[in-house]
Amino acid sequence: MDGFGDRSSFEFELTNVHQLQGRVCSPRFETMPNIFWQLGFVLESPNDPEYCAVYLHAICNTNEVEEYDQSRNDCLPARMYLKGPGGAIIKEMTTSSRFKFKTVKVRRLRMAQFCRRSRLTNNLIIGVRLKNTQLGNDFFRNLSFHKPIPTKQIPKNLITAWKNEFQKPESGDVKITVQGQSIFASSSILARRSEYFQRMFNGSWSECNQSIINEEDAGIETDIETDIETDAETNLQKKVVTCRQYRYSIDIPDFDYQTTLQMLIFLYTNQVDVNNCPNVWNLYTIANKYLISGLETEAKLKILEGMNIDTAVEGLFSNAWKWPDLKKRFLRYVVDNFLQIRNSQVYKDIVANRSKYPMYLELNSEILLSFVPETVES
Repeated sequence: MDGFGDRSSFEFELTNVHQLQGRVCSPRFETMPNIFWQLGFVLESPNDPEYCAVYLHAICNTNEVEEYDQSRNDCLPARMYLKGPGGAIIKEMTTSSRFKFKTVKVRRLRMAQFCRRSRLTNNLIIGVRLKNTQLGNDFFRNLSFHKPIPTKQIPKNLITAWKNEFQKPESGDVKITVQGQSIFASSSILARRSEYFQRMFNGSWSECNQSIINEEDAGIETDIETDIETDAETNLQKKVVTCRQYRYSIDIPDFDYQTTLQMLIFLYTNQVDVNNCPNVWNLYTIANKYLISGLETEAKLKILEGMNIDTAVEGLFSNAWKWPDLKKRFLRYVVDNFLQIRNSQVYKDIVANRSKYPMYLELNSEILLSFVPETVES
């Protein structure tokens, strides 16, 4: 990166360009505190295989769920370019002036037909020039890469260690009952990771067994397990009864076992596999209820990234209306694409089964009213 005035250029070296496959991404770089970016390069553009494509990715921070930080858009427009090994400019173009946060999927500025592949050398420098940056001249970066550079992750052995501490009846002091199945956990971990659980353990909540919370009360929940053991010498079987005591007993009647399990694993490991989640809406709902912001954000991003003609209208009528921010996003998408949506089978099914959707009339009214301009009284 070379700094000049309030502008800076970030450059990364690509080698063996003609053998690259798929999208290649640079390491992340920062233009100001907590404003990160990433450059992307695709040898064969999805729009035209005779061209390459370049990208400027916005790496959203935790505050950029609903809209971009203004300081990010202050860095734009950006000047993107490709250089040859000697530093000669092969191609340069200016991006649009700002990111439009229609959906979370719009997190990059793409130039799909940036440069003809015939003009590319085997070694290239991809660069971007941004304005209003706050970094000095001593941050020059010139890195060779062939694969995306991974971000710093939690060591796998640490994740495994914490995961192994989960579901241990002998060491946990919380018993959670979901759909007739039991999950065991540590109250100290749950309280530290969720304000909801912290309040639950420190107060008198209906979800948590009251006699268990009061330390002066002798009522400690006892879980009795019966096993059959065989004596090695006499070959006689005997019944062994094991009693385990739990300080807190929690009943969760409004979520399924798998969703609850994923939430608790996240509290222990800070990891969640949203791609293999059977119902991401359930995951978002439980994270929202139990005040687990990290899990809520992960689920929300997955929901928005999967938005299309079918999922948008079903999502709006089934779930999104419950949360103002999601309702606004889904409603806007449905209105913008209503000509396609009104003829989709998903929307026709919603109309045919309107009694299953409690906000059917209200939402359709809002959709229709959005097409009617407000009249101004003279």
